[in-house]
Amino acid sequence: MSNNRVKKIYDIFTKSPFGLLHDHMEKVHACTELVPKLIESLLSGQQDQIETLHKEITGKEHEADIIKNQIREHLPKSIFMPVSREDLLKLLHRQDNIADHCEDLSVLLSVRKTTIHESLYDDVRDFSNKVLETTNALYDVTQKMKDLMEASFSGPSAEDVLNRIDHIGHLEYETDKLKYQLVK
Repeated sequence: MSNNRVKKIYDIFTKSPFGLLHDHMEKVHACTELVPKLIESLLSGQQDQIETLHKEITGKEHEADIIKNQIREHLPKSIFMPVSREDLLKLLHRQDNIADHCEDLSVLLSVRKTTIHESLYDDVRDFSNKVLETTNALYDVTQKMKDLMEASFSGPSAEDVLNRIDHIGHLEYETDKLKYQLVK
């Protein structure tokens, strides 16, 4: 068998990208975990703490970008996966957007001296907590997906992941409602 043919067979059965996808989500999760501290620093007027958190979030977002680029560079065109390459890249893009939004928020708060009226403190905290709850659920699902790769995406574990994904959709809906109330 020629080396070229062996390489093609190897590429078809290459390592699952779900481990790296979860590694990426770990970095995204690290960004989101800093947001409540960022919000509390905003509400208490601690601009120096906002600057510190901005630097931390930017560093975590950069680490997520490095993993994102590794996934994109090493994701073969032809690989047997239980999901399409396109769907995997869409999920990666959505995860990346979360880290980007965390960084955007930290940039905005570090550049612009924003003040929030005290009557909105609880609403801002509720919104921040709901966003964190949603991203925590996504983090858990990516871990489950990584684990499912070993079980060939079947059985009760697959059903559990699908239920968790539905729950994330519901959490996102609740978050959007809170965002609308806050913006109002």
